[in-house]
Amino acid sequence: RGVRIGVRTDKRDLFFKKGQAEKFLTKGHKVRIEIILRGREKAMNDKAKENLQLFTKSITIPFKTEEEIKRGPKGFTTLIAPE
Repeated sequence: RGVRIGVRTDKRDLFFKKGQAEKFLTKGHKVRIEIILRGREKAMNDKAKENLQLFTKSITIPFKTEEEIKRGPKGFTTLIAPE
């Protein structure tokens, strides 16, 4: 399962996406979290990585990180799995 967020995603939308990720984790699925960078956003690597870390820290369901945050062609990704 996957959840995609952007650099400029609103707090309300992030709350909804967090709920989706938690629902997937409670069902026993692995979740790939992606932050997509478009155009000039690609120059803001530090901000994008920080946003992805804050999003993963906001998830309240216990999880383990299977893949650390890594750079891809469209942005950053990480993979988490339920404990």
